[in-house]
Parts: sequence; C-alpha cells; structure tokens
Amino acid sequence: MLVDLNLRYATLDVDFVARAEDPEALADFERCIPRLKEELNVNVEPASPEDFMPVPRAALDQSPFVRMYGNVAVYYYHLPSLVLAKAARSAERDLDDIERLVRARLVPWQAVEDAWSEVRTRDTGWLRHTPAEVEGRLEMLRRRLASAGLLDRSTDAT
Repeated sequence: MLVDLNLRYATLDVDFVARAEDPEALADFERCIPRLKEELNVNVEPASPEDFMPVPRAALDQSPFVRMYGNVAVYYYHLPSLVLAKAARSAERDLDDIERLVRARLVPWQAVEDAWSEVRTRDTGWLRHTPAEVEGRLEMLRRRLASAGLLDRSTDAT
C-alpha cells in the first residue's frame, strides 16, 4: 500500500485479506498468488492486523476503495487499524510508515485514537501483544509524532 501511495520506494512483502461471495472466485484469486510472488519478487501472504490484535468491528467495511481489476475490487485495509498494528509491533520501519501516513494526512490521528478506544478493552484477540504493551507503544508514538509537529497535543485523546 505505501508503495502504491508513493510513500515508500519498495516493499518486501504484500499482506492481503480476500473475501468473495463465490468460492470459485476466491480459489481463482488464490491460484494467482504464486505467480504474483514470482513476478513481483516479494513475499505475498494472507495476513491482516486482525490476525494479531482486535480491530474495530466495521474495519473491513471502512477500508478505502482503491480500484477495480476486472471483477476484483481492491481496498486498502482499514488505515487506523493498520496504524495500531504497526504501533503494536513498533519496529522502526513500522513507525516510519505511520509517520508517512500521518504526514500525508491519509490517517487522521483522531481516527486511530477512536479505533484504539474501541478495541483496547476487548478481552479476546490479543494474540501477540497485550493492551498495556500497545498503550505504551502508542504513547511513545504520540510523543514521536508530536515532536515532528504531526500531532496537535491539545486535541490528542489518550
């Protein structure tokens, strides 16, 4: 996604979520994955933030539409959920990605805070990180974004 948005030059992997009403359409899509991996020379795998932590209930419905490829509709995964998942991992590359998304104004910080408010008290879905760990990493990220002039601390919800 970041490469598609011209926010990063290259990527090592492409994660995706695939849904289809027609099981054969989903099977056709899955059969294309090995060729895609080879042509793009990247790792392509089914993965989403929801595989590691809870996401807002309407995350997939709120995912921004990208374009149609024939009969296939492509969406970016719910960006506030993506930011939360990257913040939870807190690898420097993930933090840089978040900064790029916020700087480009593709993810309003309040939407991230709203998503966090919805998911942080859930008692299931925390497969890799605890809510306390994510909160600590989010606070570190808030400070980083504020020091870069990307957050208005007077409107920042914690």
